[in-house]
Amino acid sequence: MFEVKEIQKSYPNKEVLKGVSFSIEKGDRIAFLGNNGAGKSTLLKIIAGQIPANAGNIQTSLDYRTEIGMMPQGDILIEDLTVSEIVKLKGCMNHLPRIDLEAALKKVSLQEFRNQYVGGLSGGQKRRLSLLLTILNSPKLIFLDEPTTGMDLESVDDFWALLKKENFTSLIVTHDFNQIDHFFTKVLILKNGRIAAADSVTDIHRDGKTIEQYYRKKVEQEA
Repeated sequence: MFEVKEIQKSYPNKEVLKGVSFSIEKGDRIAFLGNNGAGKSTLLKIIAGQIPANAGNIQTSLDYRTEIGMMPQGDILIEDLTVSEIVKLKGCMNHLPRIDLEAALKKVSLQEFRNQYVGGLSGGQKRRLSLLLTILNSPKLIFLDEPTTGMDLESVDDFWALLKKENFTSLIVTHDFNQIDHFFTKVLILKNGRIAAADSVTDIHRDGKTIEQYYRKKVEQEA
């Protein structure tokens, strides 16, 4: 479905990615973990086509415009549009014939803010709006970078409940260990510019570990 092959990225004073490879199969829900500065967001920017890799390539049969959704770490929103206007605009960009605006806004608990200007939303509300825009056209694969940043606890719970209901094939950068054991099927850990570990959640639990315990041990081993 989607394959990352030996991606390398360096800057004049730092080598960030030293040959990152992994694949995503239909139905995977992958937690992409790593310390701050490990290169997770850099890799997602490469996948999104925002920055070039120095080497390596990405192979997929999916159409980036219609079948892949990307939610970056920083919200990319037009702040002088209302919530309704920006959702309708994204629908037009995705050539959606019809949008049930109320149902869409209800998914992310923004129906009461339909006429609010995007610039006046809180940080958590902007994250929920970014998520809605990412999944509006029901993509086959989504990449989310720290999607719950700025959300209150209720919104975080609602976010994971929505993703479970929609059941997207996904790769998500997160450190929300309260939910990570219950949602994901696989774990990838990025350390020192490479994939340091790649295991199924089932195997991790079979060894009697939580994902947080597994993560901390792997990070310490690879330090």
